[in-house]
Amino acid sequence: MSMKTPPAWQLALFARRSLGVIRGLEAVRAAWEGLGEPGKGVPVVHVVGTNGKGSTSAMVAHALGRRGRRVGLYTSPHLHRVGERIRIDGVPLDDAAMERLVERVLRLEGPALPRPLTFFEVLTAAALLAFAEAGVETMVLETGLGGRLDATGVVPATATLMTPIDLDHQMYLGDTIEAIAGEKAAVMRDGAPVWSAPQHPAAAAVLQASAMEHGVRLRFVEPLVRAPEGLPGAHQRINGALALAGARFLDPEVSVGDLDGVRWPGRCERVTSGGGTVVFDAGHNPHGLAALVTWLEGQPHPRRAIVFGCLADKDGPGMVAQLRRLQVPLWLVTPGPGGYDLASLGAADTRLFLDGMGPEFTAAWREHLAAGGELVVCGSHLLVGQLREDVLGEVTDALPLTDPLRGR
Repeated sequence: MSMKTPPAWQLALFARRSLGVIRGLEAVRAAWEGLGEPGKGVPVVHVVGTNGKGSTSAMVAHALGRRGRRVGLYTSPHLHRVGERIRIDGVPLDDAAMERLVERVLRLEGPALPRPLTFFEVLTAAALLAFAEAGVETMVLETGLGGRLDATGVVPATATLMTPIDLDHQMYLGDTIEAIAGEKAAVMRDGAPVWSAPQHPAAAAVLQASAMEHGVRLRFVEPLVRAPEGLPGAHQRINGALALAGARFLDPEVSVGDLDGVRWPGRCERVTSGGGTVVFDAGHNPHGLAALVTWLEGQPHPRRAIVFGCLADKDGPGMVAQLRRLQVPLWLVTPGPGGYDLASLGAADTRLFLDGMGPEFTAAWREHLAAGGELVVCGSHLLVGQLREDVLGEVTDALPLTDPLRGR
């Protein structure tokens, strides 16, 4: 991996991670107003939930793009480059564009803002500005955390898509399904119609109560007959159904076939490497890894091993319990600073790499693939991003909409 010194704008942006998560719209709203309210009046598909938000968002943008719409897509986190979070017609912003946008947002700080902007707030404002400058006809915005106080809520939704809700980010959203669902359901204050994935009964009850309180129409989708081509796994049948509902609300002519051909890296993504295969999946909670395991169970491989690592604030034991359903060797590797104490998860089926992705791990990786094996990398966007870049080299993940159906 490249060890280049980041440019000044990236250092200034990533330094804001030290602010942590500050939930509330007062600062980002003031910044948005200071920028001239970019994106005001543009239709917005707001994607909220715990798992599947990125895939669902990507499918909405892809389907509308195939129908000829100019679409801005804002997602998080990124795998390789921060510009991946802001895409126009499928193409992530390059570093020059990101530098200009981030610097313009940061210049707003001072007496005009009630407090410094967080990392996510800076990027949200930059995304809205980029979309306004590009003249997009639709914005697809994925929430970062929760919903009620998420920065993406600075612009009102035209339609809201609720992906499966489960336990994650409990320190911010609450320790129960009901509490987390309440934070997600609070986006209904915008009054936009809501389509939801099938939910845990406790989450469904919260969504239904909130919809009644706000007079919002809430509909639960049924899974598609098959997953869209490009995003394998039974869970993508649900995400695809949500995406289809949201896209059709803006363009009734959108069809199931318009979802096909979507690409969203790091989601049940299989590539060949070193004589074997590698599967990358950015699932980072037990519910997400359960979906990965279900897909892998239908894709047997005689020489499979799991490469797992996660951050300290994640449910490491819960994820490992899901992975052990596969009954294959489990390699535990710390993805970087702030990693989970993986030594506590060790067992007879595990191999612990105390030097992280150092020489011992690299040698084992190469040996396994050279023998025709398969390695499944999961548990953290950071881990997936690092190893995916090692396997694929310089990664841009530009997804231009060159489909012949575009513009019909």
